[in-house]
Amino acid sequence: MPAIYLRSKTVRETFSFYVAGGNSERIRAYAEHADAVVIAGANGPSAVRQLRDTGWDGTVIFDGNAYKMQEGAMDPNKWFLEQRTAGADRLLTPGLWVDSASTSTTFEHQIEEEVNLARSFNATCLLAIDRRWFTKTSKLNEMTFTLEGLDVPVAIVLGDKGDPMAYSGAVDGLVSSIKSIDKISILRCDQVGIGALAYGAAHASFGLTSSHRHVVPPGVSSFAKVNDRSARVFVRQLLDWFTASTIAGWSTTDVPLSCQATCCRGQAISRFLDDRLKSEADLHNLTVLAGLAEEILCAPLEDGVRRQEFARICREAVSHYGTMGHWRTEITPKRQLTQWALYC
Repeated sequence: MPAIYLRSKTVRETFSFYVAGGNSERIRAYAEHADAVVIAGANGPSAVRQLRDTGWDGTVIFDGNAYKMQEGAMDPNKWFLEQRTAGADRLLTPGLWVDSASTSTTFEHQIEEEVNLARSFNATCLLAIDRRWFTKTSKLNEMTFTLEGLDVPVAIVLGDKGDPMAYSGAVDGLVSSIKSIDKISILRCDQVGIGALAYGAAHASFGLTSSHRHVVPPGVSSFAKVNDRSARVFVRQLLDWFTASTIAGWSTTDVPLSCQATCCRGQAISRFLDDRLKSEADLHNLTVLAGLAEEILCAPLEDGVRRQEFARICREAVSHYGTMGHWRTEITPKRQLTQWALYC
């Protein structure tokens, strides 16, 4: 077992929130609701050092984002030094995009240099992986065979222009990987991280903005709802994100339209349609996601108890979809959720 396992908090069934490194107050706030915070970008260590100077002792790890083409190359030696001086819970390599195009080399050959960096610096190997490695059987077998044979811990970021888990077989492939690869971490993810924890992942880091819930492949444009800029709200009973504008159009009694968590104290979640309540919407999302992650992690992993608890939550969520009070407001569960429900 690598020495990193003996001292790091974030390889022991924990969760964090994923945040850009330019906002010190947001880093502090996010850390209060989780076991740790994952800070994105090359300026992350600098921001944390400033926080450390004020006495802040939060648990952090750093995602350098080097797998994003626009970030440019990083000096690995400098990157490891900056993480160490900022008090990182564990070091991560700069990060590498693993392509799945037919013209690409093998998975093993693509990650060779990143793995060597991880070995040299006793670090976690950070890989941003195209979703096709999880949805194509031959690629899944190749990837899993390579990763399960490594002698370094691995953290992955799922890559696609949309939801990487929305494709047929994606959830099956991810679960298979988690079961095979020791102490794997899932960074920069949406609610897929809850499922990952349910099946034994070491760590999951949740993004609260669309761009922080997966990574878009280099050179590819993402897509989003440009006609609805209202706050995006995580609805616990539906296990998914909806815009406040969409929620405001519901009149259903099947799904509670109020939140009983301490952040909301019974208030309607449709109130987040008010742009002035953006910070309250963020707090709602933090609180609800953290509560869900804690609920899953409190269930024993042994004998499949945790998996069964997640299965129950998924089945209940699927049952709440349908007409939301009016025939024009029918909603259907996304493919990620239906895959989790069927798989469980």
